[in-house]
Amino acid sequence: MEENLKKLFDNIKSINADDKLDEPQNEQVLKLAFVGDTIFDLFTRDYLLRKFSNKIKMNELHKKNTELVCAKTQSKIIDILVDKYLSEEEIAFFKHARNAHPHSKSKNSTIVEYRKATGLEALLALMLYKDEQRLMELLKYIASIIDEM
Repeated sequence: MEENLKKLFDNIKSINADDKLDEPQNEQVLKLAFVGDTIFDLFTRDYLLRKFSNKIKMNELHKKNTELVCAKTQSKIIDILVDKYLSEEEIAFFKHARNAHPHSKSKNSTIVEYRKATGLEALLALMLYKDEQRLMELLKYIASIIDEM
């Protein structure tokens, strides 16, 4: 999984190689969260397909993915990452991103959960642009968190 995702990210970045983000940490966090949302969704879909392959039907696969990508679950994941895995710099960025004021809110989560999810998504995108190896490490650790849920 890790190798395939890295290749995909490398390929996407090579298509847009002329337009660089030299300092992704200075990008607006909601714009990073926009990209991070897709990273997390792609990651969870790949995770579920590999884990369940021919074991469950498509509608059940979709239901499981919806449960994983919701703000409530992302909030639980980032809480564990903050407590056990992230560096001080990553925690500081997450807190900065968490405090951004989105113009929308999830209908099935609290504002706190939604903001934490936004912070997680922004952090994932930051790692995509800043340190892909660290992104892969984070996703691998997130997979272990999901396995225990």
